[in-house]
Amino acid sequence: MNLNRTVAPKFKLPDKILLPAVNNISMQNGVSLSTINTGSADILRFSIVFDAGTRYQSQFLVAASTLNMLAEGTIKYKSEEIAEQLDFYGASVDFDIDRDWSCVTFYSLVRHFEKVMKIAEQIVKYPIFPEKELNIYKQNQKQQLIIERTKVSILAREALLSALFGKNHCYGAFAQPDDYDKLNSSLLNEFHKKYYSSNNAFIVVSGKISEKEIKIISDFFGKSTWGNLQKTEPEQQKILASPEKLIYIPKTDSVQSAIRIGKILFNKNNHDYCGMFFLNTVLGGYFGSRLMKNIREEKGYTYGIYSNIVCMRDSGFLSISAEVGNEYVKSTLEEIKNEILRLQQQKITKDELSLVQNYIIGDILRSMDGAWKIADIYIDVRQINANLKHVEQIFDEALKITPDKIQDLANKYLDINTLTTIIAGRH
Repeated sequence: MNLNRTVAPKFKLPDKILLPAVNNISMQNGVSLSTINTGSADILRFSIVFDAGTRYQSQFLVAASTLNMLAEGTIKYKSEEIAEQLDFYGASVDFDIDRDWSCVTFYSLVRHFEKVMKIAEQIVKYPIFPEKELNIYKQNQKQQLIIERTKVSILAREALLSALFGKNHCYGAFAQPDDYDKLNSSLLNEFHKKYYSSNNAFIVVSGKISEKEIKIISDFFGKSTWGNLQKTEPEQQKILASPEKLIYIPKTDSVQSAIRIGKILFNKNNHDYCGMFFLNTVLGGYFGSRLMKNIREEKGYTYGIYSNIVCMRDSGFLSISAEVGNEYVKSTLEEIKNEILRLQQQKITKDELSLVQNYIIGDILRSMDGAWKIADIYIDVRQINANLKHVEQIFDEALKITPDKIQDLANKYLDINTLTTIIAGRH
């Protein structure tokens, strides 16, 4: 066959996405087990997720410290023994937390899965939070937070969320370094006993899984109950947004200023989420976005500028973020405003619409490539009581969205007067 390499091959977007099967099992003790059987490698990822994010804590840093200290000693093992055994079996453990949930994830070879689950049971159910290890953790984390809070990007991010939700709201409150001094083993034990329980968890396992591995999980995590069986819901907090729409955070020694612009939106259950996801991508959600082209490539004010829609369980927000030279702050703000107004006043061209469609659909397909990525997506949508069909909705919206709808959403949600602007740096 003769190929004409001067002519590009025909390109066609897929008209649907093939979602992997998720098998849901309710184990004997009521814990939900979801399995995603995909992949050919003899390796498994086991994630156990708890409603134990920072919104559940009554004191700063308790939730994150409880999670991060789980493997620092249990009733049966010292921290050194845990590390040595995981290393011996070629396994590893990761900890992740946000405002709403915490997650413990183990990676294990299939042939050692039962041995790794024996360690996992100790870490999840029976930590003791020894004072010696806790003191080392507190000292290290405190120093790290002190360093973090010298960065204008961190100051601006915290100020934006505090302005949007209120400084006392669980989505707008932030710890200070001295809050580490207030932690002790009793606080962590109490939080663990209250929230790391069988009626407050679900499990997601992905990779090469068979009935044998399901039985192993059931033996360690699915038979008897553990922890506090009276589920405790956090109280609903009232949002007390700041009336100020322009807030300066002075930092006289900064060579750059951090800009954060945002507003409260909604979580992924909202009927406009998929459309706003597309609109956000056009504005600043990928490297070829309008903000990038204007402010980075044409003006040279910054190395990077992005916009994101961040979703939590009960809310969500839009955030536009950049770090720019102090002399470019005013000009950058003006160009951000211009790009928002352009979305409101002019319809997107078919060429740009097609470009963003290609990017979003390609990104979705990449995000579903592999058992671990699929598990991450599934865990994320479980937080809003959804399933992988949510990904299908974004996919379908990307195929069907029109320039008219993008313009309508821009006018509905991106009113300049509703945006809060934070500037942290020297001005």
